[in-house]
Amino acid sequence: MKMSKTGQRLNKKLLSVLTQLNEEATQIKGFCHLSHTIQFDNFPSSLLVYCHFSDEHHLHAAHHIQTETQLQSFLHKTLLKNGIVLKNPKHNLKLKSSP
Repeated sequence: MKMSKTGQRLNKKLLSVLTQLNEEATQIKGFCHLSHTIQFDNFPSSLLVYCHFSDEHHLHAAHHIQTETQLQSFLHKTLLKNGIVLKNPKHNLKLKSSP
């Protein structure tokens, strides 16, 4: 199914923000990559971004220094600059370890 023009614009903005978020997250020890899921018919509520860490040790260390909160705030602010408002950024970004 082809994405609507509105969906294409939102996707372009979102990918730009995720690129910036990825650059920000590379500063964190043990960070591997980002992944995300989205349903454009329920955007931005359906946006879920995962920050993957190389192992449980790095994940625990990232939680300890409140990395999740910092990245959630960065995501929220950057999306807001692009005209996309998240109601509760805590539901849109999670940290997890990669297998």
